[in-house]
Amino acid sequence: MWRDEYEEYLQARDAEGLFGLGNTINQGHAMLWQGCLWIITRFTHNPLAMKIFHGLIAATFAFVIVFKSPFKLWQCVMIMLSYFLLFEYAVISRCYAFGVLFFMLFALSYSAKGMLNWRIGIILFLLANTSIYAMMLTAVLAAWLFFMDLAHNRETVKIKCMKKWPILLFIGLGILMAFLQISPQPDNSFPIHRVTWPFNYYRFQVACSQFFNAFVPIPKLNHLHFWNTNILMSDNGICLWFYSILVFIITSFPFIKRVSILILWLSGVILVLFFQYHTGFYFARYYGHFFLWWLVCLWLMQTLYTPLESNRIVNILAIGSILLFQVIGGMVVYGYDWNLKFSRGGEAAHYLKAKGYSKNYMIGTVDFALSPIAGELDTKIYTMQHKELGSFTKWDTKRLNSTDSIDLVEALESGPKNDTLIFIATHPIPEFEYFKNIAEKRPIHREFIFNNYNFYCMAYFKPGIEFFEGYWLFRVNRIN
Repeated sequence: MWRDEYEEYLQARDAEGLFGLGNTINQGHAMLWQGCLWIITRFTHNPLAMKIFHGLIAATFAFVIVFKSPFKLWQCVMIMLSYFLLFEYAVISRCYAFGVLFFMLFALSYSAKGMLNWRIGIILFLLANTSIYAMMLTAVLAAWLFFMDLAHNRETVKIKCMKKWPILLFIGLGILMAFLQISPQPDNSFPIHRVTWPFNYYRFQVACSQFFNAFVPIPKLNHLHFWNTNILMSDNGICLWFYSILVFIITSFPFIKRVSILILWLSGVILVLFFQYHTGFYFARYYGHFFLWWLVCLWLMQTLYTPLESNRIVNILAIGSILLFQVIGGMVVYGYDWNLKFSRGGEAAHYLKAKGYSKNYMIGTVDFALSPIAGELDTKIYTMQHKELGSFTKWDTKRLNSTDSIDLVEALESGPKNDTLIFIATHPIPEFEYFKNIAEKRPIHREFIFNNYNFYCMAYFKPGIEFFEGYWLFRVNRIN
């Protein structure tokens, strides 16, 4: 497990308000996953419970795809071994697995009835409350469903609207609830650099490259920190425009002669593409929604329309080629994750526990990388960014983006005077002789003095696949 998994678990564990709703503000996620974790943490503080619950969600969407979808067996196997459904949304315990499940349940329900009904309304209400991407795509689905009903029913527009408006209102309520939770509050400090006019060509290139990455998710495996990279992507996060255009043509081809599905496909792609451009988000879990959207559109096309014999071979080749790249990426990353350390936070926590320091007063920096230790030890850590005991990151205006020696002294003074303190550093501290010696390639002394405190470096856990999560563990005693 890595920090983002622990973060949401800790938000639920140390909740403020019913279902932990008070902790979702400024976290950028809707409450469905958080609410479920809140219930789980009323019974246990062991993060393993979250992993089991998440595994059940992944098993459920796997069951729906394999046994309820219109895809052929070979397609189902490849979909389940795809990068996003095998690794990104199944192994990593986040809210996005719920999104996968409700996307598939929507496709299943609409395929069975071919019209908007209360079952679909409930599914879309829940879907909107899984993530910001699901919320946006729920709005696209609701609009598309409404116009599909208008086009295919013989009743007058007035009668149709009277019948459907309660369902649409319910879906709209779900979207509104998600929007109010996801929207940044006035004191939000999360580093998002939105694009303003004029047009930013570099950000547009990055967003288009992410569309390519969503369908050819093969990382740079010659790098230890290969997560969220692509073998054909430059260090600036850009691949050749030709690759993106080619993938767009291949993924769009199955929908060419099905206008309604093509409109749905293009609407979702344009919306997510604009959001990626506007926000600058670049992680795979975000742009993976291009691939999810493609699966939903394929599902609907195969169940709502009779296959065109003239397109059958080309469609098989188009779908098969995309799924082949997905399987390559999925199997390779799954194998690397199995054999390598993704995050070292759990090891650092177990080391402290084995040495008998799990109950000692802990101080640390940077706050967002400390959540694995706080989660595994079921404790709170004094973070220099917020200058208080906490277990998860609060992205508000009180948070310090940078700290100095004065903040470190203040952190040390906050602890018990006569007990051993534990200081956890996730990056080199310039004020420490220990790190100065490393930088200047001098003999490293594990023990040194800083501001009337004796520091001893007990262990260092080098970052794994997630490069932000390396940990230096110091034992600290006050000099009398």
